[in-house]
Amino acid sequence: MTDEELKQYFLYPNGTLRNKLNLQDAAKLRMVEYRTVAHNAVWLLHHGYVIKSIDDYAKIHQFLFGEIYSWAGQFRDYYLSKGKTDFMPPTAFDTAITNITHQLKMIKNTVKPTSKQYAQLLDSLNYLHPFREGNGRTTRLFIQLLAANHHQSIDYNRQDREVIVALNQSDLVKIQKFIKITDIDSQQVAFQQNAKKQLLNMEKLNRDKEIH
Repeated sequence: MTDEELKQYFLYPNGTLRNKLNLQDAAKLRMVEYRTVAHNAVWLLHHGYVIKSIDDYAKIHQFLFGEIYSWAGQFRDYYLSKGKTDFMPPTAFDTAITNITHQLKMIKNTVKPTSKQYAQLLDSLNYLHPFREGNGRTTRLFIQLLAANHHQSIDYNRQDREVIVALNQSDLVKIQKFIKITDIDSQQVAFQQNAKKQLLNMEKLNRDKEIH
């Protein structure tokens, strides 16, 4: 599709993302999206999910955003850039997916994966950026679930601006610093711990929104 065709496909005339709810007020859409995705993320963490392959990445995106966007879970076939950052061209997806599959295999075969391994995966998924929106939230949840599969709980030290800069520069040393791992006795408890942290983040963000 041309740039104009993509614009018409994804956006209403006022620039709001087209959505299943036909919400054309960008602020209302952001609020509904935030609450829906956060609720779905907590549900998935609470009930558990076994990560087997990159296919689960698309399934998680569809689960998080499927109530809102018709394209949820579908890898893009067009070029994507945000600000000064160009993400992976779709013509290179096959090679990238092979690389990510190898990383997932290495993590699967590791009893206690390291923050370096998770940082490398986070960097690879960020550059892939296969969806129009929601890549960051999907990636963080995907890695949380993967860690829980290994009886680990992950905290993301949220310094969003610094994280974005580190990701844009593929600075693995800095990315690693934003990932804190806690070993947990059981997989079930690991899922519960991650769900609890997600709920606490939701409550904090809700309070911040109320204050502002």
